[in-house]
Amino acid sequence: MTVTRGLVALDRLSIVYFGASGLVAAAFGGLAGAGIAGAHALIVFGITRLASWHPRSGLGGVARAAYPVLLTPLLYAELAVLNRFFTERYFDATVQRWDAAIFGAQPSIELSTLLPWLPFSEVLHLGYFFYYAVVPIALIGVYRTRGFDALHRAAFAVSAAFFVSYLIFIFFPVTGPRYEFARIGGEIGDGTLYRLVHGILETGSSKGTAFPSSHIAASLAAVVVAGREDARWFWLLIVPEIALTLGTVYGRFHYATDALGGIIVALAVCAATRRLGATAARATRGRVQGINTGGSENDPREG
Repeated sequence: MTVTRGLVALDRLSIVYFGASGLVAAAFGGLAGAGIAGAHALIVFGITRLASWHPRSGLGGVARAAYPVLLTPLLYAELAVLNRFFTERYFDATVQRWDAAIFGAQPSIELSTLLPWLPFSEVLHLGYFFYYAVVPIALIGVYRTRGFDALHRAAFAVSAAFFVSYLIFIFFPVTGPRYEFARIGGEIGDGTLYRLVHGILETGSSKGTAFPSSHIAASLAAVVVAGREDARWFWLLIVPEIALTLGTVYGRFHYATDALGGIIVALAVCAATRRLGATAARATRGRVQGINTGGSENDPREG
C-alpha cells in the first residue's frame, strides 16, 4: 500500500465506513439520522478533496496518513445515537450466555472476586489506561523508524479495526458489565488508577459499544502491524497490551467474549491487510515490469 497521488486505500476504507453508517442513519434515524447522514456526506466529500494532497513528512504527513484514527473519538461518541436507530435492544443477555458457554462462568465478575488484590488491580487498570498511548506510540514509532509508507500501512490496519468494531456496534449494541453488574467494591474500589479509569469512562464512554472491544481490536492491530514493520515496537508494546486485555475484563468494562471478539477482529484485520499489501506489491511490480519492457518486440501495442 504505497502512497501515491489520488485516493489511497485509507481514503477508500474511510469512504466505505462513512457511507455505510450514513446510510443506516438516513434509513432508520428520522430527522436526527438525516443530520448525521448529511455530516457523513460532507466528510466523504472532504476525503475526495484529499486526493491531491499527499505530504510525506511533518505533522501534515502524519495527519494525512492517519486522519481516520484522529477522527475516532468523534465517531465513537456518535455511536450511542447511531445504535439506537437500527434497534432499541441491547444484546447483553446474548453475550452473557456466550461467556457462560465458552468460559463456564462470567469472568467479568469472577476475576476481581477471585483476585481482590489492590496492587494487581492497579496494574491491570494501568494497562487499561495505557490504551490511550498504545496506538499513538505504535503509529508514531513506525513513522520515525520506517517512514511514511509504514505509517500509512499501520494506520490502515488500525482504522479498519475501529471501523469493523463500530459497524458491529451499530447493528449489535451491547452495554457491557459496567452497566449490567455492580461495580467492584472493597479495597480495589479505593485504588487510585481504578478511580481514574472509571472516572474517565463515566464522562467519555458511549453506551452500546462493548462487543467486540474496540480498545483491544485497535490497540492489538496497532501492536501487530507495528511489529510487522519493526519488531522492536511489538516487544515494547505487547506486555502493556496483555495488561490492557486482562484489565478490560477484570475491571468489568467488557465481557470476556468482548475481549475475545476484539482479538479476533484485530488478527483478522492484520491478516487481511497483509494479503492486500502483498497483492498491491505484486500489481506494482507488474506495472513496473510492463513499463520496463515497453516497446519490445513482444509488446502487443506494436505490430
